[in-house]
Amino acid sequence: MYILLDTARASDFVTDNSQMLNLADTFVSSLQNDLHALQNALSESDANALKSLLHTLKGYVTFLCNESLANQLIDIEAKAREMTAEQLQPMVNALLPALVNMHREVTDWREHLSKGS
Repeated sequence: MYILLDTARASDFVTDNSQMLNLADTFVSSLQNDLHALQNALSESDANALKSLLHTLKGYVTFLCNESLANQLIDIEAKAREMTAEQLQPMVNALLPALVNMHREVTDWREHLSKGS
């Protein structure tokens, strides 16, 4: 059903539907805010903000996304530590569509969960 979202991973953290819905709500809100901040950091060529946001995203996106996206995010965040904003921009721009799709999938999942409560 989902390409990037791995709902089975969420089951490792929560046990009932209300907790799952709370997790989805938090994830949707956080990812939306961080995507907006990431796009601002890109447009401002702010390397420190990019690095901080990548670290934040790695901290929570990887526990709900599939292994491929998780590994991509982990790899970019690790490389970012030694890169300038100009070097980071193409990598982050390439990652953005997956993060936007992840946001859509979690939003859809949240809607599905809310119908079950």
